[in-house]
Amino acid sequence: MSDNHTSIVSEKTNINNTKELGEKVLQFLIERKIIEEKLTDCTLGVLGYKPGSNFLSVLEKQNGDFLNLGVNGLEVITKRTVFHSNGENLEGIYCPNCKQNQIEKNWSNALDSWYNKSNSDLIKCSNCSYENSITKFIFEPNWAFGDFGLVFWNWGKFKNQFFTDLEKVIGTEIKVIYGKV
Repeated sequence: MSDNHTSIVSEKTNINNTKELGEKVLQFLIERKIIEEKLTDCTLGVLGYKPGSNFLSVLEKQNGDFLNLGVNGLEVITKRTVFHSNGENLEGIYCPNCKQNQIEKNWSNALDSWYNKSNSDLIKCSNCSYENSITKFIFEPNWAFGDFGLVFWNWGKFKNQFFTDLEKVIGTEIKVIYGKV
């Protein structure tokens, strides 16, 4: 069986505030008993937070009997990360101006530059010459670029209200990425 994940990402978070933001979001989730307070081995490769007694309040549909799975927690990421679906092949990188697919273009240098916080994370559309940060292009399947994210492992489908509540706590719009490993 493969593991599914839902990544909730703020692409507009200031890198200098991610640790504090992580604590604020954790406090919100712990107070509402959506997650437990104690870190455990419940995610892939890092410590995370197991579902709390009120986890069903944020789910529209639970992913099977995920409480019995070894991977069923929340991972909090507070460093520069590209969030993507993992198991799906990248089909397109579309110009936000003309919608032309740029997947054949050499965009990996721009991605490396963004990740390393260099000045040259720009790519130029081969069709309309629009130039902007790689983070402004449209990825299929969906990708998100950010310094803060929440990765819920095997939880299932979340209620839209949960996303709205998180946007209020985080203070920015969020992007949701679904995937599997």
